[in-house]
Amino acid sequence: MCGICGFNWEDKELGKLMMRSLEHRGPDGGGLYSDKNVTLGHRRLSIIDLSEAGQQPMPNEDGTMLIDYNGEIYNFQELREELEKFGHDFISDTDTEVILHGYEQWGEDVLQKLNGMFAFCIYDIPNKKMFLARDRVGVKPLYYYWDGQHFAFASEIKALLLAGMPRQVNLSALKNYVQLRYVPGEETLFAGIKKLAPGHRLILHKNMLSLKQYWDFPNHNNQVSSLSEAQKYVRWLLTDSVKRRLVADVPLGVYLSGGIDSAAITALASQLNSKAVKTFTAGFNYNNAADNHEVDELDKARKIAQHFNTEHEEVVVEGSVAELLPKITWFMDMPHGDPVIIPQFRLSQLAARKVKVVLAGEGADELFGGYVQYGSFMRGQQLKHIPFKHNAVNALPVKFMDRFFDYPSSMGEKGKEKVVDFMEDLNEPEKAYHDLTSITSKKDNEFLLTEKMKESKTVLDKFPSDRKPWLNKLLYYDGKRWLPNYILQVNDRLTMANSIEGRTPFLDYRLVEYSTGLPSKFKIGQGQNKLVLREAMKDIIPNALSKKHAFFMPLDKKQLFSLINLELWQRLFIERDTIPLHHNIKLSSLV
Repeated sequence: MCGICGFNWEDKELGKLMMRSLEHRGPDGGGLYSDKNVTLGHRRLSIIDLSEAGQQPMPNEDGTMLIDYNGEIYNFQELREELEKFGHDFISDTDTEVILHGYEQWGEDVLQKLNGMFAFCIYDIPNKKMFLARDRVGVKPLYYYWDGQHFAFASEIKALLLAGMPRQVNLSALKNYVQLRYVPGEETLFAGIKKLAPGHRLILHKNMLSLKQYWDFPNHNNQVSSLSEAQKYVRWLLTDSVKRRLVADVPLGVYLSGGIDSAAITALASQLNSKAVKTFTAGFNYNNAADNHEVDELDKARKIAQHFNTEHEEVVVEGSVAELLPKITWFMDMPHGDPVIIPQFRLSQLAARKVKVVLAGEGADELFGGYVQYGSFMRGQQLKHIPFKHNAVNALPVKFMDRFFDYPSSMGEKGKEKVVDFMEDLNEPEKAYHDLTSITSKKDNEFLLTEKMKESKTVLDKFPSDRKPWLNKLLYYDGKRWLPNYILQVNDRLTMANSIEGRTPFLDYRLVEYSTGLPSKFKIGQGQNKLVLREAMKDIIPNALSKKHAFFMPLDKKQLFSLINLELWQRLFIERDTIPLHHNIKLSSLV
């Protein structure tokens, strides 16, 4: 795992400055290439082939191409054997070189062959052509700026800002953040700086920029005769995915919570490993006996660790954490509207003392229907033809709503406002789902949004009409919006903040494609979410069929945290002429 950056002009000093801002992503070494047409910078976190042969930017045999790459390709050994039969010679044991030779052999079609997480730039020197790509689901980030003349890219936005990009707030993205806690689509909070979307490639050639999608979540129905058949294949795919992600020349471990997702990874890793697996968990120190210990993951994770005899370590989040927020916000580049980033950061700090790679359970909820809003939305669709339903709901006590929706009382009085908004908009499904998943109600928006933000039109992506039933629409929607821009952004930034690589076995594209085509009843059915996964793991995981307790922070507290983080972000990234260049700087002194 690494940090990459570059631009379409010559400036070695700027390249070095951008590299320095990414040093936390790659503390093991750096490389720079510059000519009159391009500058490429790389920071290396050595995972496969720790020798000098793995340094980047890496040239091909005749020096006509260079690759600047961040990621891991899990089928690189098979692809290498295939390329060697075509006559390609290798000077390293890296997956980096496999991508480069693969591009020589297959051109853009190499993207269809890669099983992994990646963001890279290949520079064709004679043709002065830059070819950039991002993995299918967006595990690895890639940002770029293009004004028709100047092009720059980087793993993190902070590096782009050093290249002189304007620090102007994108108001439509800001509105999305205030409402959703993240920014969907290609936009960022910085006007002019965009994300290369997951499953897309970018070409800059002869001062022309072109974008193209090379992969999307497939729309198909697997010919599966039974839940038994489906769970066996899910088990096989997940096992193979974990096996591939255990390949490393450095120590690795697993993030372990109390849920089925990380427990499944721990179980399979324990079966595949001859040595005890290292596991890591973050928990909370409760201040009084009235606190609900069911939401704490320490005890459940400890039992799973004991069952699989792992080398288990815990970190407890306690006391004031305010001093961590500026530092975390700097690593994130963007504000993040959920306090989960604090234990996640502490967890990565803990893991970094013992390992250089961690496996985590991100993606399972989006594949198998793990979120509570899916059931709420589908129940709401059954009520949409009832007249004056929102008025009736408004008259009900909030506790009564718990019978029909998931924990509105746990979210405080704001939970009732959200349910009323949702019921009012049921005939406009995208709007209703927005009501259900945002942290602001219509009443909140009137108070929180500025007039300019209100004027900025909220454009909601349409649910795909060709995907049925409703659950498949919702999973596709979240797989495109929520997963890369919220879940995976946190995973990447907070592992990289502490110079460790995060791997996500559930997001092996083969498992993604297979799960997409499964019947909805195999995902949410028999009173269970993630049913097929639970069935697949029930013979090796204790209590695999039991559901993890969902924790809901009151919405007004989430809003407060979100706005505090937004203010920190603005003071760190917008109002200052320079930004910190190294993660050892005490960022708390800046705010």
